[in-house]
Amino acid sequence: MLEFIATNITTNIRELEGALIRVTAYASLTKEPLTVDLATRVLDDVIADTRPRPITATTILDATSKLFGFPIEEIQGKSRRRPLVTARQTSMYVFRQLTEMSYPAIAREFGGRDHTTVIHAVEKIEALMQERRQVYDQVTELIRMIKSDR
Repeated sequence: MLEFIATNITTNIRELEGALIRVTAYASLTKEPLTVDLATRVLDDVIADTRPRPITATTILDATSKLFGFPIEEIQGKSRRRPLVTARQTSMYVFRQLTEMSYPAIAREFGGRDHTTVIHAVEKIEALMQERRQVYDQVTELIRMIKSDR
């Protein structure tokens, strides 16, 4: 239980101490044993603020749309215009980096493409990141946008 509180309350010592006091006081009042489940229930309001929301397909697609200036429908669509393809491939790369989604699952997010298209996109962006500063900066900015938006 102590480890749970210490892991989830990391902003400052006063908040950590306050969380411990809340849990022990509640346990004393209700005559419940000190458990992780009890700490989770009592500190739900505090922990919910610090617990990161999961990164979803919508989150990544929205951020890609904002960064590159294309509507989500075009990013998921069939157009092969160069700037749009770059945005799409970058998005696929970020999907692979920030989610646990498989290649086929990522491909479904992009209009039902074949999973080999996603594999190609990920490998291409990895290579371009090492060659072109602009691509590296775009990927870094996209990841920053997604993580700060949570």
